[in-house]
Amino acid sequence: MITKLVLIIVFLLGFNFSKAQLTIQAGISDTAMITLLQGLQVSILNLTINCHDSAYGHFSGTSELAITNGVVMSTGMVSSLADSNTFSQTSNALITLGDSDLTILSGATTHDACALEFDCIPTGDTLEFNFAFGSEEYPEWVGTSFNDIFAILLSGPGITGAQNVATIPGGTPVAINNVNAFYNTAYYYDNENPYGQYVSFDGFTLNLTAFAVVIPYSTYHFKVVIADVSDWSWNSAVFLEAFSFRSNGEGSQTGIKSPNNARMNIFPNPADGHFTITSSVNLTQVRIMNLTGMVLQEFSTTEKYLRLNTSQLPEGVYFIESVSDKNVLINKLIIQ
Repeated sequence: MITKLVLIIVFLLGFNFSKAQLTIQAGISDTAMITLLQGLQVSILNLTINCHDSAYGHFSGTSELAITNGVVMSTGMVSSLADSNTFSQTSNALITLGDSDLTILSGATTHDACALEFDCIPTGDTLEFNFAFGSEEYPEWVGTSFNDIFAILLSGPGITGAQNVATIPGGTPVAINNVNAFYNTAYYYDNENPYGQYVSFDGFTLNLTAFAVVIPYSTYHFKVVIADVSDWSWNSAVFLEAFSFRSNGEGSQTGIKSPNNARMNIFPNPADGHFTITSSVNLTQVRIMNLTGMVLQEFSTTEKYLRLNTSQLPEGVYFIESVSDKNVLINKLIIQ
C-alpha cells in the first residue's frame, strides 16, 4: 500500500492542479490512465485506449462538475470542455469511426467513438466506480434521434453477454433521453441556468456509481465507450472519477481489511432493529445500498462508531459502504 500511495503522490505532483477552474491535459499515457483509475482492492490489466489523441485525457480542478479529478473521454476535443458556457457551442468533428457495440445499442450509425477497455481482478464480490456524463446535446436535442450514446459494458463470469452498468439507481441506463430536465431530474445538472463558468456543456449528470456483483478473484472485462449518433455535431463526454474504481475486499465478510490495514465491522449481523458500525479509522460517510447499488440512506460522520436504525428497511440483503479519507470498504448486511 505504501508503494502505491507513493506512486499516486508522484503522479499527482506531475500535473498542474488548479483550485480555481477546470484544467485538462489531453492524450495521457496508458500508465497514467491506470494510475488515475485504480482504487482499492482491484487490479487493472491489459488496458487499451481507442480514441483520437485529443479526445481523452486527465481533468482536475473545481468546476460545476461534482467530480474534481479523473479521466475524461469525449466525442470531440477534451480541451474545448474547460470553458465558460456563456457563448460556447462545443462541437468538434474529429471524423473518426464509430463503435459497433454502440451502433447496436442506439440503432443508428455512430461516429467519433472513444473507447477505453481493460481487464480487472476484484478481491471481493462487488465492483464499482464513479462517473458523470455530459453533453452539448442538452437540452435542444432531448427526445430526438441525434442523442449521443455512452455505455460502461461489463463482461465476465456470471454475466450474460456484456451488461451496461452505467445506470442511475434503479437500473435505467444513463442517456440524454433518460436523464435531463424532464426525466430523472434528481440526477441532472442544468449548466445553462445559470450559465456555467468552467464547463462548456449545457448539461451533465451528477456523480453516479457504476455497480456490479461479481465473483472474487475472477477476471472481468470493462469497456467504457462514448460516440456521436447520426452526425458528428455537438460533443459529449464521460468523466471517470480518479481512484474510485474499487472492489469490497475479501468476499464481503464482516471485518474486511484494506491494504493499509483499515478495518470495519458490523454487528449484529443479521440485524433486527438496529446495527452498529465500528471502524479502525475515522469515517466520513456511510451509505446503505440495495443489491442493485441504489443508495437508500446516507450518513455523514467524523467518528469511528455509528449506530443505525433498520426499522425503515424491509428484510433482505444490503451493502454497507463505509468511506474514510483513504478507504472505501463494503460489507454485506442481512436485515431480518
